[in-house]
Amino acid sequence: MTTAAPPGRWEGAGVTLDEVLARLADLRCPPDGGPPYNRTGVLTLLAHATGAGEAAALDGVIHDLADHQPSRSVLVVEEDAGRGIDAAVSLACRDAEGGQSVAMELVRLTLRGPARAGLASAVVPLLRVDLPTVLWWPRAPEDGHPALEALAGLADRMVTEAGRCARPADGLRALAPLAARGRPAATDLAWAAITPWRQLLAQMIDPPALAALRSASSVAAVAHPEGPATAEALLLAGWLRDVIGAGLMVELHGRPVDDTPLLAVELEGFAAGRRLIVERLPGRSSAAVVVVEPGGASRRRVLPLPRPARAHLIAGELELQRRDRPFERALPHAVALAGGAGA
Repeated sequence: MTTAAPPGRWEGAGVTLDEVLARLADLRCPPDGGPPYNRTGVLTLLAHATGAGEAAALDGVIHDLADHQPSRSVLVVEEDAGRGIDAAVSLACRDAEGGQSVAMELVRLTLRGPARAGLASAVVPLLRVDLPTVLWWPRAPEDGHPALEALAGLADRMVTEAGRCARPADGLRALAPLAARGRPAATDLAWAAITPWRQLLAQMIDPPALAALRSASSVAAVAHPEGPATAEALLLAGWLRDVIGAGLMVELHGRPVDDTPLLAVELEGFAAGRRLIVERLPGRSSAAVVVVEPGGASRRRVLPLPRPARAHLIAGELELQRRDRPFERALPHAVALAGGAGA
């Protein structure tokens, strides 16, 4: 779909929800008096921000999502200062097949002071009951956080970002009980970020190699930038433990570089005593894959290893409309490994 001229935008301070809904309906009506723009979308995206700075960053990502995942997006911003509700409503039009224009809707609600206590009741009228709701919580979850509890109760799926804290392991620990509930179905953006790693490793670990890893004293070493283990490294280690089995010994270690949250994976006991090394090439969307024979000879090749942008990661998670069972199995292993590694 190509972008058409935006049909309009409205902003108001100290507004009521009825005003917001009325303005949203008005914007769907073209100024030339033609029929209303067709609404499109397969879900409602609900995002939460604390303050104007984070809201601006999320706003940019949500606009980037429009081409990937048409939806109604509701961005809820909480601010301490002031009172009441401010709102901004905009429609982005796209030319669809058949010459019709369809409208993607973005509603931004800023709840100030006491209005924050009614967060859930402010959001409910803006959700489309005919579509699933996905909550994007763009930071590590916090146990008992009032806004998280309120918004999660409205969502079918929830995407967090456990890596956006000083100790990502703490974020994963907080996420684990939420994911175990199953409602909403939970996942984390770090899991989406390691999808290319999981796909590449699954390509290399064929059934004979997997059988060898399961039957031998196999070891997996996962490298991340120096400092606390990243959410990506922990989740990949948890996934390997889930796929290969509890007998897999996992080592997490840091390297003095910070180019990417996940740097390398090495598997000992891979297919008849071989060693598999997968290492991201610095500054590139590819990895060096090396198979080392028992005698020391090695074979090396370079394979694609994409580094998707944040909007692409979110878009990929929005496409999944069910529980992510591999993530739910890998997460407890990741949390256990974080404890063992002192992450």
